[in-house]
Amino acid sequence: MKMGTAVGNQRKRELVLFMTIEDEKLFCQKLREENPSIKFLSVTSSTESNISKRLFDCVTKSPDRIFSIVNFDITDEDALSKSYEKHGEYYHFSQIGRSQIQFLRSHSDNHESQHLQYGRIADSFSLDDSQEKIWKNKVYSILKNLGEKVYWYYKTPDGNLEIREKAEKGIIALPNALQKYNGKNGCFLKRIQAKYVAEGTTVSELN
Repeated sequence: MKMGTAVGNQRKRELVLFMTIEDEKLFCQKLREENPSIKFLSVTSSTESNISKRLFDCVTKSPDRIFSIVNFDITDEDALSKSYEKHGEYYHFSQIGRSQIQFLRSHSDNHESQHLQYGRIADSFSLDDSQEKIWKNKVYSILKNLGEKVYWYYKTPDGNLEIREKAEKGIIALPNALQKYNGKNGCFLKRIQAKYVAEGTTVSELN
């Protein structure tokens, strides 16, 4: 988990992740089993102002990529429906707050669709607010338990291909993503141009 610097009593953090649709279904299910008051708000800018049409119990029920994980133990639909900025005809709803964690979905690479580009969750929280810390920490904990470490696959300056021995900090992949984008089939997990593989992978196995 990548931890940002604390400013006053506020701390920012993010976790980079790789998920397929199957992984997203699993994550959403596990999270809502833990807390049924959690839903997923599409914050992708659009002309839709009705908050109820943007709320889902699983992100796979929407084609949108940009979401906010919302804890309705802390907020309600009325407050959430007022938390936006409007630019022209488009509504931009808040992504991060005391009751919210930003959730950007993984997606096929725009230029090489056989690869999976990363997603992430990100939030800020008050060190003095135990209710906020507890529910947000649980989200990260669920992801950490579901996810697995990844390792950087790179080319050295002299042109050799190598896999870094140490796992990447703050980056995880869920099981189905690791299986489908394992590099052995020519399909990789990617963060921009960087490629990642599962623990135990050898260079000789990769295409």
